[in-house]
Amino acid sequence: MSGVWIKVKNRVKESGAALWQDKGMALSLAYVFLPILLFFFGWLRLWLAVFLGLAWLWLYGCMGQSLCEKGSGAGFRVKPAYWVVLSFIVFIWVFFSGIGGFSFQNSDYFVRNPIYRDLVNQSWPVFFDFSAQRQAVQDVIGNGTAAFVYYFCFWLPPALLSKLFAGQELLANLFLLGWAYLGVMLVLYQIHRYLKRHSWVIPVVFLFFSGFDVLGYWLLKGSFQLGAHLEWWCTYFQYSSHTTVLYWVFNQSIPIWLLTALLLNMRENRSGAGLCALAFAYSPFATFGMIPLALYSVFRRGQSWKKAVTVQNALASLALLLVFGSFYLSNGGSVSVKGWIFQYYPFKKLALAYLLFFVLEAGIYLWLLRRCLRRYEYLWVALVELALLPLYRMTAANDFAMRASLPALFILSVCLMRYILECREKHRRWSFAFLILAVIVGAVTPLSEMYRSVSNTVRQGSNPVETVYSFQAFATDDENILRVCRQQFFAYNYEESFFFRCLGKRK
Repeated sequence: MSGVWIKVKNRVKESGAALWQDKGMALSLAYVFLPILLFFFGWLRLWLAVFLGLAWLWLYGCMGQSLCEKGSGAGFRVKPAYWVVLSFIVFIWVFFSGIGGFSFQNSDYFVRNPIYRDLVNQSWPVFFDFSAQRQAVQDVIGNGTAAFVYYFCFWLPPALLSKLFAGQELLANLFLLGWAYLGVMLVLYQIHRYLKRHSWVIPVVFLFFSGFDVLGYWLLKGSFQLGAHLEWWCTYFQYSSHTTVLYWVFNQSIPIWLLTALLLNMRENRSGAGLCALAFAYSPFATFGMIPLALYSVFRRGQSWKKAVTVQNALASLALLLVFGSFYLSNGGSVSVKGWIFQYYPFKKLALAYLLFFVLEAGIYLWLLRRCLRRYEYLWVALVELALLPLYRMTAANDFAMRASLPALFILSVCLMRYILECREKHRRWSFAFLILAVIVGAVTPLSEMYRSVSNTVRQGSNPVETVYSFQAFATDDENILRVCRQQFFAYNYEESFFFRCLGKRK
């Protein structure tokens, strides 16, 4: 027993030393670990929260040691002026996303705002008593008590900080904006670290990366106005630009980007699968996109899969599956539509649309990066994912294709940056020119998203979307909105679910 304790003690010391020397990596890893730790202590019974909390700190050290292996440092000299300018540009980009309500908000914020507000104002775990709601609201959502069930981990750190300043909504919104901004900056830091250089190619491609939606929109729908939402040009499915997912679903995109960037920077397979498993706390849909990457990390070239049989890979995966899997399942009706896409639409129309969709969203990039498929890790896996994801549908809006594609699209954008930099350094003029042209054409989509946000902010101010305001006190009687909220966020008869019977705190 003493030998085991000595091993654990030495491992903790080694991990702590590695993370202390590599603060950028330590902060990046803490960003995705902290919200899950807060969920443990906010939603689980004390004995389980303490046990998993200690295990989580140990996992943080193990994964940190894997990411901070000797020789895997930043690999480039920090240029303060570059990062100051970049920080300002990124802040403007994040500011106009609508996060915190300081600029125009897209329609999805009708649920994003009350999610955060109720996490700030309600005690954890969150339960809603609908008996005090107006009769029109009760007719749709009922008059009993429901548990709040959703993938809301991203909001927990700023929500906890906001609880210290009760009633100060402006501060709460500033904390949320700051948390999102920190996350995006850490993503960019990890990309620079992976590519081992400073270059304006990196942030430019990141901010303006997209498929060729403008071509699809022009072919199928005709002309468009700047500010239009271009990505539903194919009708049946869509892949979203980086700007689009930040401006619509930041709670999923930011942590998934960071987890994928950390995976790219992980040189060995002892912790890769466990790192990918963290995605389950932030986006169940994106987790489907992380699974192939996790498998690739186990069987990656030059490494034995046996080295991947580690406690950290197994513990992270099993703990998250048990806790979050049972938590999400306590609301069994959250996914009402699911099945192969051919079950919902005519095959002939769908087949033609799919071919055009794949060519414009990934196929052209596949041709441009064809020389890199064997050299760039994870690239071919990402492209295979992008070819297959549209074939399955989940939810009425087909969130599966939109969100499961997040990791693959991120990898595709990073590989595009890498190849552009290589072509410029090796003076491959024609390849470089085609790549820049691809970035310019793809940039129309994020520019349209940015234009809509900036122009609406200038014309009407921030004007936050407060259709619902709070799930505890609905500000609308709209039956469609109430049904969406009932289906997605409320677990009725939660006392009968495994999570609340065995793992979670009860009201």
